[in-house]
Amino acid sequence: MTGRITLTHLTFTGADVPPASVEFGPAVTVVRGPSDTGKSFIADAIDFMLGGSTPLDDIPERAGYSSVLLGLTLPGEAHVTLVRPVNGGRFSVYEGDVRTPPAEPAGLVLGEKHVTGKRGSLSAYLLAALDLSGQRVRRNVYNQTNELSFRNIAHFCVIDETSMQATRSPVLTAVTTSKTVDISVLKLLLEGQDDSNLVAVPTDKERRQTSAAQETVVNKLVADLEAQLEDVPSPTELRAQRDRLSSSASIFTDSISSISAERDQLSRRIAATERLRLEELERLTDITALTARFQLLDDQYSSDLQRLEMISEAGNLLGYFRSGPCAFCGAEVEHQHYNEDLLEGTTAFRDSVLAEQAKTTSLQADLRATLGDLAAEHGTLSQRIEAMQRAIDAARVQLTDFDSAMAPDRDGLADLLNKRAEVEHLLSLYDQIDSLERLRRQLADDEVRETATAAEGMQLVTVGAFSAAIAERLTAWGVPDAGDTRYDRSEQDIVSGDQLRASHGKGVRAVLHAAFTLALAQYCYDRDLPHPGFVVLDSPLVTYRPPDQGGDADGTLPRSVIDRFYDDIQNGVDGQVIVLENIEPPNGLGPGAVEITFTKNRSRDRYGFFPPSS
Repeated sequence: MTGRITLTHLTFTGADVPPASVEFGPAVTVVRGPSDTGKSFIADAIDFMLGGSTPLDDIPERAGYSSVLLGLTLPGEAHVTLVRPVNGGRFSVYEGDVRTPPAEPAGLVLGEKHVTGKRGSLSAYLLAALDLSGQRVRRNVYNQTNELSFRNIAHFCVIDETSMQATRSPVLTAVTTSKTVDISVLKLLLEGQDDSNLVAVPTDKERRQTSAAQETVVNKLVADLEAQLEDVPSPTELRAQRDRLSSSASIFTDSISSISAERDQLSRRIAATERLRLEELERLTDITALTARFQLLDDQYSSDLQRLEMISEAGNLLGYFRSGPCAFCGAEVEHQHYNEDLLEGTTAFRDSVLAEQAKTTSLQADLRATLGDLAAEHGTLSQRIEAMQRAIDAARVQLTDFDSAMAPDRDGLADLLNKRAEVEHLLSLYDQIDSLERLRRQLADDEVRETATAAEGMQLVTVGAFSAAIAERLTAWGVPDAGDTRYDRSEQDIVSGDQLRASHGKGVRAVLHAAFTLALAQYCYDRDLPHPGFVVLDSPLVTYRPPDQGGDADGTLPRSVIDRFYDDIQNGVDGQVIVLENIEPPNGLGPGAVEITFTKNRSRDRYGFFPPSS
């Protein structure tokens, strides 16, 4: 059985906004409600998530949402979720039913554009699920073909409101240059046969024009080359000149190679010395920086010792360092527990000052020893760096000498090589003339005539069966002139009541488009032919309904048509059907169908696809 795909949900998520989501049933889903509640946005978003390149409408309700998720059930009951940024880009594919974009990267990321022969696009992924990989469709009258893209199929199963009412045929997209492709895709769906057997060849007129143009170009090229070779020696003499020049050039090459080897060795020695000098210079920079920081520390130690000396002198003068009543609180000696373990005649304050002086003096002594070591190393490094710089300068002088010694040989070699290149260029001109002469003889003697394989149109039996399928849908809905409706192969459009669909009003155009789309799907289901397996119809019955008001919108269709339409899509169509409409089913929906109602009323049921802004 041919593979089918089912849509399970459409979800928008963002960092600081509640998810906006709709669940699709496996058979019929009706999303209904007044205008401006997001129904058409759902159709656009589904197309966007099936590889559409048209950006989503930047409506105010979409603010804050960053990701779109589309749940799919693939053939074999495999559940996957496509995730795409709302502004477009590549698709992440996650296994299972995902409702928020996972933090971890997806195991499979797909490109948004179909690339012939490549598997890394969403189009290739979906076509593989439908067993349509590698199919080719005709793109012009010369039987040239393109590889089938899922975007070639999408407009047969996702119909937005504009396309539903448009005057162009349901077969065609808005891209006028793809008309041949669109017709070929319909043929592929209805007959299960692609156009890979077509042979692309030019027309007789093009062949004659091309042949004459080629002969003119060849003659002109030969004449130009012969003019350049006027007074030039024969190819044999030129080859002898080339050999002599090559022999002389080898003598200069040997001389240059000998001197060049010595020069290369000297260059490597200069580079090694320069690297060592830079290392020493870096160490010297570090020592200079350390010396500066340590000098600041030495100054700090000196400042600290001066402050301690001042404290000591002040303590002696003010009696802080002598035993007796406390100079701060007046406590008697027997109540001074800080001084009770000290020798008579001193205090804890005095001992602390003396200990801090001793510690700071010791630290400063160690620091000054380190400063002396750094100064000594600084001097040694400076001398080594100067010596290395002198060695490098001397070696560079020697390099200049080597270059001067090689200069004559290089000039001589360059002159020989230029002359040899000129000779080889002349020989290549002779070779070009020989090639062009062979091509000219081939053009003159070529009497092969290929015939183009005419692109067969849709078989008449297929057209008849498909016309009957469309009429069956319209008859089931009770549409006037249903029995007199057919698909016209020459016009590639529906004819109903002796009028092309484009000649009818937009309400009838929408119904005829819906019948075409559903008939195509059921035709494929009945014959096990390729089809995505789902249909999305935006406003197939009416074009506008004011909020909370009933009644028919434009009066073009009897009310009974609406009732019978809903009954037929539940009982007469096998695949998944998603309808986005203003009108509610008059008799409701049967078991198994899903109905989602948008009210555009903050206080009653669901407002719309997106939650109302606060």
